[in-house]
Amino acid sequence: MRARLDAVRPVLGAVFLAAYAAEAVAPGFYATAVFLGTGLALFAMSVPFSSSFHKGLAAAATLALGALLVSGRFEAGAFLGGLRTYFGIVAVLLVLSVAGYPIRAGRFADQIRALLAATARKGFGTRATSGALGHVLGSVLDVGALVLIDAVLRRAVANDTRFSALVWSGRAFSFAPLWTNLNILTATTIILTGVSYPALLAVSLPFVVVGLAFTLLVARKGEKGETGSLPETPLNRSAAAVLAYPVLLVAAVAVAQGLFSSLSLTVVVALTVAAVVALVAVAATAALGTRRPLKRLGAEARDALTKSHAEFALFGAAGVLVLSLTQLGALAPLGRLFQALPEGLVAPALFVVIALGFLGGIHVVPMVLLVDAAFPLDAGPAPALWAMAVLLGSQGVLLLSPFSNTVTMLARLSGLHPIKIGARRNVRFALVASAAGLLYLIFLTLLLL
Repeated sequence: MRARLDAVRPVLGAVFLAAYAAEAVAPGFYATAVFLGTGLALFAMSVPFSSSFHKGLAAAATLALGALLVSGRFEAGAFLGGLRTYFGIVAVLLVLSVAGYPIRAGRFADQIRALLAATARKGFGTRATSGALGHVLGSVLDVGALVLIDAVLRRAVANDTRFSALVWSGRAFSFAPLWTNLNILTATTIILTGVSYPALLAVSLPFVVVGLAFTLLVARKGEKGETGSLPETPLNRSAAAVLAYPVLLVAAVAVAQGLFSSLSLTVVVALTVAAVVALVAVAATAALGTRRPLKRLGAEARDALTKSHAEFALFGAAGVLVLSLTQLGALAPLGRLFQALPEGLVAPALFVVIALGFLGGIHVVPMVLLVDAAFPLDAGPAPALWAMAVLLGSQGVLLLSPFSNTVTMLARLSGLHPIKIGARRNVRFALVASAAGLLYLIFLTLLLL
């Protein structure tokens, strides 16, 4: 049954994405109906084959929806309208899963290996170099950057060294969501708080630069710069492309948002990334005189759609749960709690709630949407302040929560339990990052309010 359902997922997924694009550019009843219909179908097809956590979340969502229907408070229009937001996040995630297509080509993987060897010869070891690459590539590839780094390390160093390097790449990556507009949490936060992207960069980059530099310095401490059996692959222009591509893609999204300000950032991210990747595939096909680049892109896209069970199960169930609780009025106490706080304590409270919710098993994006449903985040006196409260609250515990994508990917690559590769190895880092984030947030509160 799963094989038969998975066979039709790419077709349904393609229709789902096409309807998302059509609805974003030219909103209409039919595009919305197709988008929601295919999204609900994929959600129903995903839950039975997802993890126990996702099944439990779906069960809780079903109970909440049942209670809402019995209460007589169900408003179909508002419910379906809210569900579009959650399925929109899934659409963006599916597009972002192929954002790294250009630098996943074989010659670029060789250049990543060459970069690792070159930095080692200049006194940097695998931990510091993996951290730097994890941050730069992670700004575009998200946790897919860890897969590329692991592919390089797997053939070059011993397992213990590889595990350590992967952990440091995850630590450096944890700073990327604070600034890159290609991260779904960052994009969602920008939309909900109403902060402008330049304003977010102005308040986040000082923390990112200092925090990332300190992290890489600690990673380098005690290393001898050895990289095992990495071959002496010469650097060429492809190495510059590996480093330039993330920056250019982030800049392209920022420019596109300025040109199409009427569209939400998540829509701009999806359409811009899709356009850039398609143009790269077409250009590569024309330059090489072969269809292999297009076939590789098609294979990557089909693979992303086939393996999208977790995304649909998570955000579909979270959407049903949050929207049901909202219409039931169950989130009102949380809203009253934030409203009762003095203005200067709201940002620290948001920081704590996001961190504890993430640790408690709620994925950070649904968690932010849940908080916004109870306490609209665009009502603050300083949008940048509340945006940083959300982002810093999640950043500090990103490697502690076994429910984060980063820990899940590290566990998959290392073969270790999420607690062993995540929490046990990152308690001190999480404490330092959280303390630093909270102090910086207090500083911003004094500065902006």
